[in-house]
Amino acid sequence: MSGLRRSSFRISLALAAGLTVASSAGHADTRVGGAVFPEDLKIGSTSLKLNGVGVRVFYHLVDGYATGLYVVSPSRDEKALANGPNPKVLYTEFLHDASLERVKGEYESIHTHYCKLYACDAQNEASFAALTAHLAAAKRGEAQLILVTDQGVSIQRNGAVVASINDPNFGKGLVQSLLSEAAPTDGFRQGLLGNTN
Repeated sequence: MSGLRRSSFRISLALAAGLTVASSAGHADTRVGGAVFPEDLKIGSTSLKLNGVGVRVFYHLVDGYATGLYVVSPSRDEKALANGPNPKVLYTEFLHDASLERVKGEYESIHTHYCKLYACDAQNEASFAALTAHLAAAKRGEAQLILVTDQGVSIQRNGAVVASINDPNFGKGLVQSLLSEAAPTDGFRQGLLGNTN
C-alpha cells in the first residue's frame, strides 16, 4: 500500500464513535520520512487544516516520529492555537520502533517541563496518569491520534480508541505543551507552528 493510501487509511480508521475523517482531494499533502499528512481533515461537519508537522529527531540523526497538528483556524501563534476552537487533532506516525520505556520517557519529559512552566494541578496530574497508563511500545509506521474536544481527549492507536479522558483542560494543555518551550525540541515546536514546512 502506498504511503498516501496507508496514511489516509489509518487516519480514516482513527476516529470512532460516529466521527469521520477524510483527506480533501486536490490538496497537497505534507510528506515526512514516509509519513503522509493530508492538508485537510474533516471531523463530522468540522473541517480542520494542517497547521504544521513537527519531527522529533534523536541524537541529531534519527527521525523518531512526526506529529501533525490539525486545527480549525491555522496560525503561527502558539496562544491562538492552544486557545482556538476545538476540535484539534495531534496525529503522530512513528518513523522508527520505540520501546514502551522510550515512549513513556518522551511523554514524561515533556510533561515535567510543561508543569515547570505552567504549574500543573492535581486534575492535570490525574489526567496525565490516565494517558500514560495507556501508552504502548511503537513500531515503525504505527499511528497515534489524539482528538481534543470541548469534553476532553480521546487517544487512538492504529484505529482503536485506547483511552478517553474527560478533562477539557488536559486537551488544551497537551496542545500547549507541544507549542511552548516544553516541546521536545525547538525544531519540533517550529514545525507544529508551521514555521519549517
